[in-house]
Amino acid sequence: MSSQKNIDAGPGFGPRRNAMIRVLTMVFVALLVAMLLLGTVLVLLQLAGLLIGSSDFIIGVSKTLGPLTYWVAAAFGTFTLILAMAHGWKSAD
Repeated sequence: MSSQKNIDAGPGFGPRRNAMIRVLTMVFVALLVAMLLLGTVLVLLQLAGLLIGSSDFIIGVSKTLGPLTYWVAAAFGTFTLILAMAHGWKSAD
């Protein structure tokens, strides 16, 4: 006789909402990993350009990877909000 609720089921969510939450969580994790990897590669390549003393390389890396990194970060932030709302969060909370 346990009074604990099943954590996987969520707070009374139906099977469709749980499936949606699982999909949103997978997208959230994929975007998080992509954002962290892109940011790390961007910074490390800029550091390499600094060490070799090539400002053209640093600017090229920023122009190449910067926009993609920012778009992925924006998508990550959006999916963070969507996932929070799917879990029942409201802006008034």
